[in-house]
Amino acid sequence: MNARRLCWGLALALIAGCGGEGEPKPGQIVLTVWDWHAADPSKGVGLWLTNIDRAFEKAHPGVTIKHVAQSHTEYYQILKAATASRSGPDVVMLHQGSRVVDERSSLLPLTDYVTPEFKKKIVGWEMTSVGYDPSGVPLAVPIAVQGLVWYYNKSLLQTAEPPATWEQFLAACDAAKKLGKAGIAAGQKEGFWAEWFVNALYFQTFAPGDQERLARGELKWTDPKVARLLEKLKELNDRGCFTKGVMSTPLFPDASETFMRGEAAFFLGLISDVAHWKDFADMMGKDKVGVMPCPVFQPGPRADWSPTGGAFAYAVTAWCRHPREAFDYIAFIASDENARTFLADVGSFPANQSYDRALMTDPNAKAIAGWLAAGKTGPQMTGTLPNEVGEALRRECQRLMSGQATVAEAADAIEKTASAIRARETTGK
Repeated sequence: MNARRLCWGLALALIAGCGGEGEPKPGQIVLTVWDWHAADPSKGVGLWLTNIDRAFEKAHPGVTIKHVAQSHTEYYQILKAATASRSGPDVVMLHQGSRVVDERSSLLPLTDYVTPEFKKKIVGWEMTSVGYDPSGVPLAVPIAVQGLVWYYNKSLLQTAEPPATWEQFLAACDAAKKLGKAGIAAGQKEGFWAEWFVNALYFQTFAPGDQERLARGELKWTDPKVARLLEKLKELNDRGCFTKGVMSTPLFPDASETFMRGEAAFFLGLISDVAHWKDFADMMGKDKVGVMPCPVFQPGPRADWSPTGGAFAYAVTAWCRHPREAFDYIAFIASDENARTFLADVGSFPANQSYDRALMTDPNAKAIAGWLAAGKTGPQMTGTLPNEVGEALRRECQRLMSGQATVAEAADAIEKTASAIRARETTGK
């Protein structure tokens, strides 16, 4: 049996094991919910969701929620098997962006369920609707606001302020190495860290509209605006700024835990869910960690911007037998009260904007909220790209960092993948 068949069989076995224990009581509805956060119901998002499940069941005594945790690494492979068999989950967690839009054939359009009042409260519909159009057919409900920012360990910096320029950033990495620490805690085993990196930097080389041009194929991956980002990645790697073993280190949880242990000066992390300001404050202390925009190597009006997008959303599967109840459950997750607890208890920014800003007491959370309010954020460069292009980017960055490809070779390989997809879409083959 080859590896692909073995993985497919494992996925089908996982799907088969997702039903409830025994038959439900007569008249009882069982909703099976898949996500990657429920693995640890003792803290964070997992605990938040566990509490929501119990509260929803109390408010809807005829419905039972069966939450099934799936591996984040294999999540979409397992979901693909569920789609093929039209079985398994009723409600699925998805990353906003192409992960939602590319799965549209397996999702129930939510037009009949999303009211104007409900829609008005929530941001992020452009990343969960057909055509990436906020007025388009909604496919999933945004739950969180996600983004990327740089965190730094104050005790490892030899300056009062964090580095603002690229040269200062490199000097800080060098200084950390002299202390026996790493410059940057990173994990590139799956390739996701490098994707985060180009998303964090692209505002410095892209003009407004270039991100859309890249998605349409009008801006090539071989263009200097894109290649410059890969050059910066290679520069950090060649200079030895990363933790040892970066190519074999998983991003989650290893890289963020390295930073929390005080073994690196910087970490490119999230603003919600995990590897974010609350995790770091709880482990390191609020006074030990700071947050900063991306160090500037190419000055411009958007040089200090940070990317947002890619947070999680919930959708109803096309084969769900109880879509009304499934949507009611999702709407319950996205409610005003649960937006409040998402921020206060989990330390994450909710998509439902009805929460009280006074709940934010952490200085790093306030700084991030200030950037969001000031409009110093924009979409991820890769947010609307086909998944195959994202896979090519991650693969080629791994080759670039391991010395198997030059910047030009990596950019050309990504462009060939993107061109092949566009050609396939044009011909319908």
